[in-house]
Amino acid sequence: MRRLTPYLTAARPHQWIKNLLVFAAPLAAGEIQNNDILLKTSAVAFLFLLISVSVYFFNDLCDIDVDNRHIQKAHRPIASGAIPIRPLFGVILTFSIVSLTFSFLFSLGLGICLALYALVNSLYSAKLKEVPYLELLLVGSGFVARGVAGGLASDIPLSFWFVTLISSTSLFVVIGKRFAEFSAYQIHTSRPVLKFYSLKILEALMVLSSTFAVITYGFWLGQSNNQGSFSLVSLFLFSLALIRYRLRLRHGFGEDPVRTVLSDFWLTALSVIWALAYGVAVYG
Repeated sequence: MRRLTPYLTAARPHQWIKNLLVFAAPLAAGEIQNNDILLKTSAVAFLFLLISVSVYFFNDLCDIDVDNRHIQKAHRPIASGAIPIRPLFGVILTFSIVSLTFSFLFSLGLGICLALYALVNSLYSAKLKEVPYLELLLVGSGFVARGVAGGLASDIPLSFWFVTLISSTSLFVVIGKRFAEFSAYQIHTSRPVLKFYSLKILEALMVLSSTFAVITYGFWLGQSNNQGSFSLVSLFLFSLALIRYRLRLRHGFGEDPVRTVLSDFWLTALSVIWALAYGVAVYG
């Protein structure tokens, strides 16, 4: 069991919550109560878990030198040498083959979605993380891929506004992560691409992306069948959550978005109340 502990740590269990985005499309469409759809979506969420873990491992392999210059990341299992590199390649290959094989067996569209996710993230880890602005889009695309995979798993058509909402919100989170990193580490050895940014530029991009997210949320509600009072309440709560998140960024949080949300009472409370409000709007 001790031998598996470093692998589990490197797999970033706290990040697995991102895979809940796979359930976004069937939840929003009011179809999650269908047992067949729930089973298929759960299976796809597991496949995304496998491919994302292989991506985390590969990213840490590529970042060993950079992580060793980082105060906290130097203690990661791969950077610290707690995980041997040779067997790690076998784990990455196994997880990737299993997830991609079953996704293509599930459907061609899903297989392409996961394959693109793996390809984009591999290119990002290997080189593209050094390209400013493009790297923001590439990191944000991982959230979008999860949302799209959920639609493909449940055969639910994805509207333009749904995809745009996920895109703009994920971009806001990624830009916020860079803002937090820039604020915390004025020496950019921990993430070299930061030298191309400034706090003013990142702040402006956060304002644009968060504003666009709220606008697209409104359009998404407008084109759906859920236009009651609870839908408007969910829009209000969504806006409050974005404002609260920006306040947390100003106080030095945000380098790890998942922990930033889970460690803050108000963000967690807003997320839960938002889910309840939107759930009532969809399922009555």
